[in-house]
Amino acid sequence: MKKHLLMVYFLILSFVSILFYAYPTHSYAGEQCPNASELAPVSSADKPELLHALKTIIPSLYPGEEYSEWEVEKALMLAESKTPYVQMAESLCGKPITQHSWVVKLRFPKLLPSASLSEGVIFVAKHQEKGWIAWYKYK
Repeated sequence: MKKHLLMVYFLILSFVSILFYAYPTHSYAGEQCPNASELAPVSSADKPELLHALKTIIPSLYPGEEYSEWEVEKALMLAESKTPYVQMAESLCGKPITQHSWVVKLRFPKLLPSASLSEGVIFVAKHQEKGWIAWYKYK
C-alpha cells in the first residue's frame, strides 16, 4: 500500500512539474507574460513606432550610466523570423504571445570591448491599451 501511494504521489508531482514548465507564466527576467488577448497584432509597418517607443523602454529596463548609450542592432518581428529567438519566446510565454512580439538586439557601447556585457536582448509586444511593453529582458 505504501509503495502504491508513493507511486501515485510521484506521478502527480511529475504531472504538475510538466505543466509548470510547459507553460511558464513568467520569463527568466521575473516579469509576467502578457495576456495574448490584450495584445494588438503587429506588422513590419510598426517598426518605426517600435523604435521610437524604445527611447522610453530601454532606460526603464537598463538603468545606470553604463547603459545610457545604446544602439539597436536588430529589431525583428518574431512571427516572420527564423531565429532561435522564436523558440525561446515560445518556451517562455507560448506561441500566441510570440506571434504578437518583436525581438530587439541591443548594443551598449560603454561596455565594449566585452561582447557579452555590451549586448542586450528584449522581447516586446504592443499592448492594446498600454502601447509597447517589454515582456522579457536578457542582460
